Amino acid sequence: MENIIHTFEGGNLFETTTALFKHLNISTKTFEEQAFLPQDFLKDLYKPEKHKAINEIYLVGIVTDEVFNGKSLAEVDNELSNDYQGLLIIAVDLKDKTANRTELSTLTRLFSRRLKAMPVAVLFRYGNHIALANAERTQYKQTYREGEKIGKVSILKDIDTLKPHRGHLDILETLKIPTKIKTFRDLYAHWQEVFNVSTLNKKFYNELFAWFQWTISEEVGVTYPNDTQTDQDDRVQLEEQVIRLITRVLFVWFIKQKHLVPNNLFEEAELSKILKDFQANSLENGNYYNAILQNLFFATLNKKVTERAFAKVQGSRDIKTLYRYADMFAISEEEVIALFAPIPFLNGGLFECLDKDKGNDGVRYHLDGFSRNDRKSDHNGHYTHRAFIPNAVFFDSEKGLFPLLNRYHFTIEENTPNEMQVALDPELLGNVFENLLGAFNPETKESARKQSGSFYTPKEIVNYMVDESLKVYLKNHLPTFSAENIDTLFEEEELPIEWLSQPANCQKVVETLERVKILDPACGSGAFPMGILNRMVYLLEKLDFSAKRSLYELKLHLIQNCIYGVDIQTIASQISKLRFFISLIVEQEETNTVAEQNYGVHTLPNLETKFVTANALISLEKEENAELFNDEKLVALKEKLFKVRTDHFYAQSAFKKKELRKEDAEICENIKQYLLDIAIKPNEQHIAFWEKSIERLQTEREKYIAERWEEVPMQVDMFAEAKSTKVDVNLAKRKGIDSKIKELQNFIDKEYHKTESDALKKELETLASWNPYDQNASAPFFDPEWMFGISDGFDIVIGNPPYISTKGVTSEFKKALEKEYGFADDTYNHFFFRGYKILSDKGILSFITPKTFWTTQTKRNLRDLLLSQRLEYIFDTANPFESAMVDTCITSFSKVKPENNALLFLDGSKDLEKPLRYEVAQNVFIDTQNSVIFKPTEYNMKIHNLYGKKVKELYEQWWDKISTSKNITKYSKELEAYRQSLKPGDIALLGCLTEGGQGLATANNGKYIAVRKSTKWAKNILESRPKKLLEVVKRYKTAVKVANEEEAKDYLTALSEEQIATLFDELKEKFGRDIFGQGYIYRLIEDDEMADVETLTQDEKDNGIEPTKKFYVPYDKGDKDGNRWYLETPFAIAWNKENVGYLKTDPKARYQGYQFYFREGFCWTDVNSTYLKSRLKKNGVFDVLSMSLFTLVPSLPDWYYVCLINSRLISLYVDNFINNTSHFQINDARQLPIIIPDKDTLNKFEELFKQAIQIKKGYSNEVKLDNIQQEIDILVNELYKV
Repeated sequence: MENIIHTFEGGNLFETTTALFKHLNISTKTFEEQAFLPQDFLKDLYKPEKHKAINEIYLVGIVTDEVFNGKSLAEVDNELSNDYQGLLIIAVDLKDKTANRTELSTLTRLFSRRLKAMPVAVLFRYGNHIALANAERTQYKQTYREGEKIGKVSILKDIDTLKPHRGHLDILETLKIPTKIKTFRDLYAHWQEVFNVSTLNKKFYNELFAWFQWTISEEVGVTYPNDTQTDQDDRVQLEEQVIRLITRVLFVWFIKQKHLVPNNLFEEAELSKILKDFQANSLENGNYYNAILQNLFFATLNKKVTERAFAKVQGSRDIKTLYRYADMFAISEEEVIALFAPIPFLNGGLFECLDKDKGNDGVRYHLDGFSRNDRKSDHNGHYTHRAFIPNAVFFDSEKGLFPLLNRYHFTIEENTPNEMQVALDPELLGNVFENLLGAFNPETKESARKQSGSFYTPKEIVNYMVDESLKVYLKNHLPTFSAENIDTLFEEEELPIEWLSQPANCQKVVETLERVKILDPACGSGAFPMGILNRMVYLLEKLDFSAKRSLYELKLHLIQNCIYGVDIQTIASQISKLRFFISLIVEQEETNTVAEQNYGVHTLPNLETKFVTANALISLEKEENAELFNDEKLVALKEKLFKVRTDHFYAQSAFKKKELRKEDAEICENIKQYLLDIAIKPNEQHIAFWEKSIERLQTEREKYIAERWEEVPMQVDMFAEAKSTKVDVNLAKRKGIDSKIKELQNFIDKEYHKTESDALKKELETLASWNPYDQNASAPFFDPEWMFGISDGFDIVIGNPPYISTKGVTSEFKKALEKEYGFADDTYNHFFFRGYKILSDKGILSFITPKTFWTTQTKRNLRDLLLSQRLEYIFDTANPFESAMVDTCITSFSKVKPENNALLFLDGSKDLEKPLRYEVAQNVFIDTQNSVIFKPTEYNMKIHNLYGKKVKELYEQWWDKISTSKNITKYSKELEAYRQSLKPGDIALLGCLTEGGQGLATANNGKYIAVRKSTKWAKNILESRPKKLLEVVKRYKTAVKVANEEEAKDYLTALSEEQIATLFDELKEKFGRDIFGQGYIYRLIEDDEMADVETLTQDEKDNGIEPTKKFYVPYDKGDKDGNRWYLETPFAIAWNKENVGYLKTDPKARYQGYQFYFREGFCWTDVNSTYLKSRLKKNGVFDVLSMSLFTLVPSLPDWYYVCLINSRLISLYVDNFINNTSHFQINDARQLPIIIPDKDTLNKFEELFKQAIQIKKGYSNEVKLDNIQQEIDILVNELYKV
């Protein structure tokens, strides 16, 4: 392959392209060599003043299922059909020696439009480089537009014909067609896979993750000082610190593509000349990281070119922007400075050293370990103040980072929805961060991703959400503009004709876009902020006829004024900033050789006040003291503060930044003190207003000072006639005015005697202590005005908030959520409420979250919020995340009251790229029980039309009376009267017809529960007990002596079942009840040990059986196998008096539902797959996992409900209208609409049920169950008229 690539340098383009495709095993019918001029081939599509200059164009060949005969261009044009069973290969020779991605994409689209009947692959040659590109074709989204548009262009770009990069050669070899591919469709699918950037990213990440695991291992021994007073924490935050190292190195690797950092800093041969005793593969020597990378990061990229120097000993100060480690170099200090001299100063805060002389807790933190202190640790021999990273981490030929990076080609341009370069782009940083967060944590046995709830959002999802949010924003703020025209701005690559003819409209869109304020409140590694930046640049560049601003200026404006991000993790905020830095560097065009001018390279802005680390869910408690925060002097102080932060955004020198940060802290302290002062200082303005009001009232009182007696009728007695009496009618007036005066006087007295509020003081301390420039700190609150200067809300709030359940948060945070929102739930629910609160009027919120809120009762508050606003669309995205086991959806609404709103519902559960589209009235969801959200399919809409309003009425009438067993008992008479009134054909909620609930939770199954030896479950216990015993013996000091599983098995065989149970009980008592695993059952009993439950007395049922009798009773413990109709439970519970007494008093146990023990009813498995699984419940005790109900209607036996629940219709109804999660709980069942059957229908159900029971008991052929299921489904459909 490399030899073929070399032939493109000066070779015949037609012949070399033909040879390349031949090497790729791609059979083509080659045309005659004929060069076309661009104006002849592309005709009117080609605009020389607009498009990249073309020398010549060659038609190289066609790839089809059949061999084409040689044809002229005209014949090809005429004969190609629209079924795309071919690929036309074109070679293009460009005049310029360079070409950017957009220029090549634009030309590829021109060729695709020109050959509109067939996809094209274009090989470009420019200077010493070639590129290979192809374009997808997609349907227009709008139904009013015909034909197809050119979709995403994928390019393998900048292949060096003189010295091709290994990464390029690997990809080209991958394009080679395997022998199994015989058709064009297979070939095209193979190419699309090779050109898929995500495939490349996955391959890279897998290799990087292997490096990461190796690097943090004890074998490698990486350490960071952290607290310099101890060496016991040198590996405490290692994962995060290594992730930070990766991001810094990758940033440098990306900017190498702009030739801003020389290659010799990463080459072993050169480093051997630069460093003393440089051993590339050493695990003991770490001089490369200290001498080269730390000096590059902190003293080069973070210091102006002309100010670079070595740190000298001056007191105890250790200036972190100066070079050090001169003793590690084999060259002089002057030569070291000269070595780094060609590298420009970048600024931006990314490479600020995170070492602190003292933190807020008084500890000296050296998170980066960039120090001149040469004291060594007695523990490990490392420098106490310096980081230690062995050279092998970077250079090991098999495991090292640099050999890994050298295997891939990097591009500094971030890919967009329409242009994809087949190389590693900066989005990779987001993937790396999110995936490394998900790395297995051996200490907690959980993934960090699960703890943080973060999952990297796929680019396709980001692009869709960004586009739709911007469209709605424009439509909301430009109501006179055609919605279809706004859509075309996002659809067409070129500016549509309807916009070209309206420059004034273009300008209005530009002005509107540049005013937008957009927040991602859980920005992670910046997927949404970057998606927004790229899309807005694309739109503004297209709309800007005059091209007044450079792309750098345009991006800088958007970053400063339009885009904001918050995340609770410091490393996330840093990576977001890093991606924005790269997006600015990519626009660096011209450079020079003048050091004083930073070689013509733009310095980066400081983004600390654009991406903040904070808890976005918790706000400052300003509402109670709102008037304090709107004081005129305070407004002036805040303006001054944000002027300082704007200056800091552009500040370049470390001195200037330090000066501004100091001024920022002083203003914050002044604001805090001023607020405290005015909080206790009497407000003279208010007092003067109240005094004037009192004067006005006193004047008013003078009118009523004189008594005015009048006769008025007065009823003295209830039965007597009314009599006239005289009263002073002015008295009531005087009393009313006196009351108001007294109230105002109280206000004045209170104002004069104000005291300092502890709550306010604490709030102000929190506010003033927030330091946006501390990259190690996370604020416990988020306040848009204090942090971003935004007081009137954001126009767009967009993102992928974390999916953390209430089980995954601390009790302290749960209390904070309850205080803030009045409830504590999954974090994504709170993000909706928070997002709504910080939205401006007409603002748009778009989140991708789990779709559990569609139906679950705990999310009713969220549904009420969403349905009170104008929903724009709901998109069922199924599960687009590789690492999340949760189905998701995108929800978008405008902060506008809905008026007869119809929203778009997209179902991408089967095909995310081509979702099914439904338009549905928003009121449909409001008119459904519990206001659930469901897919408006034809089937579901039929169900809704039949039962939606009726079931909603029943729900609103009865739910509060049937939602708990306690309420069912409380309203038993009313419910009984209702049941008596029901007749065949009526609908009732299941909760009105039954009683029951969750059963017993023992909290110690091993102690109470046994398995009958005659069941299949006994085999599992017999096999697992020796293994469990051996694990405990190995872990703890026990009296049992067994060395292996075989010995454990022999040991247990020698014991009776009673002795085994006693042994396991004693081990649990001594070492902890979960030592064998939570809920592990180890008891086995014979069938003849079971009590006869039919003969038990009520006292024995309530309080337990005497131990002298048989005391094991059936225990229905759920059913993992998901049996329907009937199951004889294999479990039994030791229901003796001692156990029952203990269960009633054990605080860890839940002795619940006891009034329903020893009753026959029906139950179901709480965890379900596609269909529900219900069966009869026999006489005995049931546990918390066996959801059980009992009929209260004699004419409706329990088996009738079993038949309904086991039907396909009810399963679909539950999934769409009650609970779309994998759990089906008691309160879900209580909402089921049950139709009262007539006698004939009930008899039909009974006959089918009896047949099913016969089969389950083994009295009939099992195969017939499918037939019975079909008959049940037909009968239920007829009953429900579906």
